Amino acid sequence: METVRRVAALLVALSLALPQRSCMNGDVLEIHYPLSNVDSPLSFAIIVALFVLPLVLVLIPRFRTATLVLGIAAAGAGLYYISYGAWLVGTHLLMGWYVYTAGMLVYLIASLVQWMRVLRRDPAC
Repeated sequence: METVRRVAALLVALSLALPQRSCMNGDVLEIHYPLSNVDSPLSFAIIVALFVLPLVLVLIPRFRTATLVLGIAAAGAGLYYISYGAWLVGTHLLMGWYVYTAGMLVYLIASLVQWMRVLRRDPAC
């Protein structure tokens, strides 16, 4: 299950370079990348954290329980963010959106399965 989480986290990190959605602005087609609308260091940090944090968490071998919980929270927040943005302004979803959503769903499911295994093994977590 750890390998599945690693591959899914890698896909999520790679989707940072792919176009997420497109929309029409008058007669002009605009293609939005995840970092297209970054206007402050805080928004840059949030976007990079949502895309890169799962990969960083699977690479930390210590604190397995804490990284699982943080990874589940990051996956939930990332799926909410990407879905909300798609329904709010996107008229056409592009490859990056599908790669991110599929990768994050696989990451979330694998993390939840591992979390259930940890709870079954050690209920004092």
